[in-house]
Amino acid sequence: MRKVMLWLTGWGMPDYSWDAVRSQFPSYQHITPTYSNVTDSLQFYERVEEEVRSLLDQELIVVGWSMGGMLGIRLAAQYPVSGLVLIGTTARFTYEQHDLRKGWHPVVLQRMKRQLSVARERVMDSFVEQMLTPEERKQIGLYVGLDSQKWSTAALIAGLTYLEEEDCRPFLSSLTTPTLVIHGMEDSICSLAAGEELASSLAGANFVQIPDCGHAPHVFVPEVVGDSLKRMVERLAEESNQQPI
Repeated sequence: MRKVMLWLTGWGMPDYSWDAVRSQFPSYQHITPTYSNVTDSLQFYERVEEEVRSLLDQELIVVGWSMGGMLGIRLAAQYPVSGLVLIGTTARFTYEQHDLRKGWHPVVLQRMKRQLSVARERVMDSFVEQMLTPEERKQIGLYVGLDSQKWSTAALIAGLTYLEEEDCRPFLSSLTTPTLVIHGMEDSICSLAAGEELASSLAGANFVQIPDCGHAPHVFVPEVVGDSLKRMVERLAEESNQQPI
């Protein structure tokens, strides 16, 4: 049986943002869906499903970041997944009331969608700035590594619609996949409170909080994320070996 990791990136982010963590697992086959030409919010999950259909008889670990984590939750609820890793993820991105501990107000995403068509660079710069802590913003090289040039404007708008509409909360109580939840304690995109709520809603989930870290822990502290993921892989291997043949 092949060992496969499926990497689901966050909104507007490039696939290579995974490189520093992904390289720590050389024995795995790595698969990353591409969203560059998506034009409709439903196409994101369709792209993920396309990758998974041929992997149903493999040992599959799904690693999702932010929006990718939401896609991962839906996937784990519908397909056999050996392990699920959720980084900077919330089960519901938007929240009708003005409470940033719960999520973003839909009006904010609607405004971003309008602005993307006329001031894309400004919208993306503002979003990336929110992703990072002040210390992370000083690391210019890594900041540049969070560019969104591979996403078309139509894909970015469709992604915001996905974030506005998706609600993974109904899946949580019945999800039995071994899950690792990783969250930066200074995350301004998906609050730590949202990460805590997500972890507490998943039976047996392991919750890793990373101090002095924003929305992209796999970019800025890849060794911490990698070590947590390795421990999960080791636990899955032990459990597999203990099962009767």
